[in-house]
Amino acid sequence: MSRQPADAAGWLAPEVPAAPAPAAAVTGLREWLDQVSAAAAVVVCSEAPEAEMRNWYVQLLGELRDHLTYVQHSGPEYFEVLQELVAGVLQAPAGRHALFTLPDVHQRVLLWLTAHNRRNDVLLVLADLQDNGRSYRLSTAHGAETIRDFSAELSYLLLLSSHVDAELLRLTQADLVLTTRLTGFAWTEDGMLKLGGWAYLPGVDPAECALEVRFQATGSDKSTTLAVIRGHDPRIDATASDRWLSYAGAAFTAIVDPGALPQLDLQSGTVSEWVLEVTLRFGGISVCGPFRDRDPDTVPRRLPIGPLTDERIRVIGLMDGTAGLRLRRVRYSCSAVSVAMDGSTAGISFNPDGGVTPSALHLEAPGEPPLEFRPTDSGGTSFAVDVRSSGSTASNQNQRWTVKAVLPNGRSEPVGWGGSGAELAAASEPSAVLRAECTGYGYLQLVMQPGRVTLDSAEISPDGATLVMEGRAGQLPGSPDPVLPEMLLLTARNELRPLSTIWLDGTHRFRTEFPLQQNKWGHGNRAPEAGHYRVLHAVTDDAGRVRNARVPALGQLLRQLPLRAERTLAALELVGEGNEQDLVLRVSAPRPSADRTALGRGRLIADYCGTTEAVDPGAVLFETFDGKSCSDSGRAISDVLGAHRPDLQRYWTVADFSVQVPPNCTPVLRESPEWFRLLATAGYLVNNNNFPHYFRKRPEQFYLQTWHGTPLKRIGCDTPVAGTTASYRALMQREAAAWDMLLAQNEFAAGTLAAAFGYRGRTAVLGYPRNDALAAGPAAGRREETRRRLGINPGQKVLLYMPTWRDSAAAASRYLDFNKAARELGPDYVNLYRGHHKIAGRRKTTGQEHYLDVTAYPEVNDLYLAADLLVTDYSSAMFDFCVTGKPMYFLTPDLEHYRDTERGFYFDFEAGAPGPIASKTEDLLAAILSEDAAAEQHSLRYKVFLERFAPDDDGAAAGRIVRAVWGS
Repeated sequence: MSRQPADAAGWLAPEVPAAPAPAAAVTGLREWLDQVSAAAAVVVCSEAPEAEMRNWYVQLLGELRDHLTYVQHSGPEYFEVLQELVAGVLQAPAGRHALFTLPDVHQRVLLWLTAHNRRNDVLLVLADLQDNGRSYRLSTAHGAETIRDFSAELSYLLLLSSHVDAELLRLTQADLVLTTRLTGFAWTEDGMLKLGGWAYLPGVDPAECALEVRFQATGSDKSTTLAVIRGHDPRIDATASDRWLSYAGAAFTAIVDPGALPQLDLQSGTVSEWVLEVTLRFGGISVCGPFRDRDPDTVPRRLPIGPLTDERIRVIGLMDGTAGLRLRRVRYSCSAVSVAMDGSTAGISFNPDGGVTPSALHLEAPGEPPLEFRPTDSGGTSFAVDVRSSGSTASNQNQRWTVKAVLPNGRSEPVGWGGSGAELAAASEPSAVLRAECTGYGYLQLVMQPGRVTLDSAEISPDGATLVMEGRAGQLPGSPDPVLPEMLLLTARNELRPLSTIWLDGTHRFRTEFPLQQNKWGHGNRAPEAGHYRVLHAVTDDAGRVRNARVPALGQLLRQLPLRAERTLAALELVGEGNEQDLVLRVSAPRPSADRTALGRGRLIADYCGTTEAVDPGAVLFETFDGKSCSDSGRAISDVLGAHRPDLQRYWTVADFSVQVPPNCTPVLRESPEWFRLLATAGYLVNNNNFPHYFRKRPEQFYLQTWHGTPLKRIGCDTPVAGTTASYRALMQREAAAWDMLLAQNEFAAGTLAAAFGYRGRTAVLGYPRNDALAAGPAAGRREETRRRLGINPGQKVLLYMPTWRDSAAAASRYLDFNKAARELGPDYVNLYRGHHKIAGRRKTTGQEHYLDVTAYPEVNDLYLAADLLVTDYSSAMFDFCVTGKPMYFLTPDLEHYRDTERGFYFDFEAGAPGPIASKTEDLLAAILSEDAAAEQHSLRYKVFLERFAPDDDGAAAGRIVRAVWGS
């Protein structure tokens, strides 16, 4: 906390203590406040320069960013500590000035509201930022010449309890964050560098900006301005996250002549690199910055090399997230002029009349002895090596060698490549097992991949049903003929196997055809689950282990990437990733490109909010779990409604077209124009969760809320504040006010749900329609049919594991050790895993053999019927599965934490659980093998549990609901 007097060489500011991580307890924050207050007292009493004091306060206020966000996860006491601190800062003139110059207008508003003790308004702002993002419009003063003449138009200001200081809204230089991306980096045949990119300032129309792109010499004021051609790229808006303005006009291209950079001379020792910079000017404002981001689909991580610009000199491109894109001149100690590849042999030649000719060559690889080249001519300018002499070809392991030269002076240096990147690529057969490559600095390498499989053509069928790719399986001379590649499309959650893979001719070329529709569970063809599918092939190592290897794109296919196709069921995009351009097929819901942007989505929401189209009483819009499935009570109601009221048109929300809809129903893609229209005009809305934050029910609409289970764990307003957000709490308050009827499984759920959501309308306790199938006559037949679909043998028992999700876990956590379960239970058991819908998209379940992932199975009741026992924790599945009368087990390793801290329960779970509770997999398996659930104490609990929570689940609940709502 030391300082120097004002007349000293400089003022030594007291150190700003690092803020503690946000936490529910305020003790740490209070202690930090005391430290900050002591430091602030030193600042206030000092005779420090105003600018230095202001910077100190800016640093201090910046420490509060995470704590302001955490206000929504904490109580009033936490906010009181923050309010005391911020209010104290604003009492100092330098502190007030620091606030108005702090980067990020939203942060300034939040701090100002905190200082003025407006906690409810802070929560409102946090909720709006979560719902609508951080973009905003700009308003401009007449004759604007400086940044302070521009103000942010924040949409949430009209919602606040009173106004805020207008000075907060004036922009600072830090608010105009230059956004750039490199979209192209390629060398032309004549040695020119073609660049592509875009640059914009948030809130500013690119058409109003003057654009200057240049290469700036580091450590110098020298620069070379490029001639740019401005263009239009609608993909920019997909990354901009701005719902007010399009930046598609921010694209540009430029041609760079390396010879126009004469100052970049290593010999002078003054300049080593040129950094690509852009300047945008509008009015009297100028913002400059580098290009630190690249388009991963169009610019590889390792930038391609061009030809030499002079003897042994090349200009290379380098890029990272710190320094950005820059060019550097590299001088090689010696450079090869030709490379010839022939099977397992590589030949390298040098020009005796230009540069240094090495006295010897060898290959180097980590952990391997050098592999020497042999001279092939009397002049000592050509060398060759057969990599089979290394012994590496005896294995299936990949190998990468650096080509090193022994110079006449005895030094060993890497060998540079004297041609262009295209010339080096032409020296090797693209699919060859042994190829010549070079690093981003232009140094030669030899790469061997014994099991190399490459693809050079791809075509997506017009109907989007198949993806056909052709390629080659490489081999070294003398090696056994390659086997037909075993191809695979794989995500963490799903896999696609080819319909066929066949040889095309005698040169080891093959064709593989993948289905782009999937009949995964025997319910008919659907689009595959959305995700990034890596194109892989199986490789067997020396120990007989099988692994999946990535497959790169080559030739014509590489030049075509990214290959995009919009089809009826899915949007498909084949791209290359990483240095090797490994192929990935991206599958997503089919949407027009404009609707994929924040701007397009914002327009759809605005149109929805302003609709005047009449409500259609003959339309019913169903939605369950945000469209991830067509299931739950909504499905049962839909089926009965279709039988009794065929005059009604039933629509189902789907997240994508991998979701199967019930017969005679129409799928509607969530947040498509048609979905927005139905959300505004359907006479009946049926949901088991909630609609998005912008939903507003019209008076003529009827909203039936079926909810998705009897609650054990606290929900809604009863959820510990640490586990919810301001956005969620505000949304559920609006939702409950819109419900016309709340469906509850039992009287306990009726009272609990209504209280948790502040609902005061009609609650229907008529049993749970989603459980009708468990009690209906066809249940036995459905059990056998489901087991057949899942490939379960008649004599096997089925363990169904269905854990709930954790507020504190970002990914899907499985507490059941399936490896142990498979080992202990043996082949007589089949293990099924169904993840919670909240985290279904984050699960990683492919590539294992001990359980079957049924998370995406369309109907959970089929799984209940197929199962012989349920393992869960705190999931509402227990209240449904009890209808079957089959045993339940509870694996709860975090019971104490979940009960006392994370969520809390509505009743004594340990006293009322209808089955054994285990804290470890070992204890659970022991209980299952001993059939502990059948013990008398558990049987009695089971009976009481069933009578309390499922008294009306008799197979006819859906009919009662249909009569209650539609009178049929």
